Amino acid sequence: MVQPVFQHTIALLRAFVESENVPIQRISELIRYDPGLYFSTLSALNLSGRSGEVTTLTQAISMIGTDVLERTILSHDHYLDQKNLLLWVYTVLSGEIAAHINDLAHIGDEEEAYFSSSLPVLGMLMMLGRDPRYQKILNFLLRIPMEDRVYIEQRIFGTDHLDQLKMQVVAPKLYRDVVTLMGVMFGPEGRRERFDQAGRLSIGYKTLQFFQLRDIAEAGAQSLLFPLVVEARERFQELSKRHFKISESEGEELLADAVAKVEALCTEFKVDDVALNYLAEAESYQYPAYLFATNNKAFDAELQAAYAANAADRCILLYGEPNVGKRLLAAALNEHPDNPRKDRPFLSLHCGSVDADTLELELFGAKGGFMGLDKQKGLLALANEGTLLLKDVDRVPVAIQEKLAETLRQRSFFPIGSTTSIAFDVKLLLSTRSNILAEAAAGNFSSALALQLAPHPIRIPPLRERREDIPFIAEGIIDKYDLRLHDEAMLLGLYEYFEQEEFPENLRDLKRLLFFLGAKSRAYA
Repeated sequence: MVQPVFQHTIALLRAFVESENVPIQRISELIRYDPGLYFSTLSALNLSGRSGEVTTLTQAISMIGTDVLERTILSHDHYLDQKNLLLWVYTVLSGEIAAHINDLAHIGDEEEAYFSSSLPVLGMLMMLGRDPRYQKILNFLLRIPMEDRVYIEQRIFGTDHLDQLKMQVVAPKLYRDVVTLMGVMFGPEGRRERFDQAGRLSIGYKTLQFFQLRDIAEAGAQSLLFPLVVEARERFQELSKRHFKISESEGEELLADAVAKVEALCTEFKVDDVALNYLAEAESYQYPAYLFATNNKAFDAELQAAYAANAADRCILLYGEPNVGKRLLAAALNEHPDNPRKDRPFLSLHCGSVDADTLELELFGAKGGFMGLDKQKGLLALANEGTLLLKDVDRVPVAIQEKLAETLRQRSFFPIGSTTSIAFDVKLLLSTRSNILAEAAAGNFSSALALQLAPHPIRIPPLRERREDIPFIAEGIIDKYDLRLHDEAMLLGLYEYFEQEEFPENLRDLKRLLFFLGAKSRAYA
């Protein structure tokens, strides 16, 4: 199947080829910004019977010559027009983020990193060619996680973009391996497998790293283009730290560099009048105030007590099952009018996403020059007079729990490699799956740290224990993602479903259901 190409990319490349004044190296550099063209060029070479496989266009040009490359560019006639510019901006952002991370992590060739992050988009192009209804939901699918995208595609079209990739990506092997891993990780139901399951697969470590790179690039692109999806920025930060030890400050610089590169490309490809609007709109987005309320009387009493403890500047412990809203309640506590630190820094740390050494560096910072470490401010210094949210604090190694307990007792800390202590004044919010006070009593958490934290605990019940909240939570999701679910008969059926469904993954399951219904209403409109 001939893959569609973006009209603005092929137009510029054709003009360059026909002018004969543009170096072929520059033309090859620009091909990467059109995944359909890049893929068809590599596929043609790898299917030509030549010995060995090539994974980059740089390698390809040296083998096929400029004449073949020029003919490949001139032969395409299946175009994606301006209604697909959001997809193009998303693709280029993902690729640039992947390339920047690859520069730091040294996973492989820059082109390999770039195209690996573009593979899902290539699958979406294949879906476009397969069913015209896909165009109606394409821009919506860009906003949601890949696992939900797979789930929705399977139920509406009977196949998904990963299936299409597996059937049609014939070469090179590196990319076929990444596609295979994506298929295993997301499965037939689109349920994400845990990364530690990858150890049982017969895949190379480089393949796994490219999969992880794709995951991070997707979250980064979504966070830049769709700022209302606040989970995307958190996911980008968490995965960057977990897989490649990229700090939040490095991550923010990386995203800024990617945006600058995309802006320059929009000008070069002459689509800045439309494409740049997507970035401009995202940059000017006004975040709504975070609210957390409940119709459950028992939970509301606990919630009001937590707000009061927060107003008294106490440490608050938020615990409960995954996806019950701990992040949302933390943000609501910080923004509450009674919070004495409301206008001060509010930072967070995913304690479970980094190793012990990195965690210590993140908290305390480094003097610089010690064991090769650069000078770095720790979060306790950056959040001074403000609030620090420690996510999964129960996963902090015991040795660091004890050190943190002493730090809180002294109200000062030593950056790594420094002999000078730094005083700090930070309120801590904690999020865990279990009550660390009970865990400390059972010997599974540092009793010294529990004593120093002295948190006010609040358990956030799962949705099945507060069904009266589900309808208005659902309404918030429908509005936030513009799901266009306003048919009264359908909503009545939904409310009946809410009374029976267990929602084992809580908000995760609720979102997936609403995402599917929203996509279905678009596809059949």
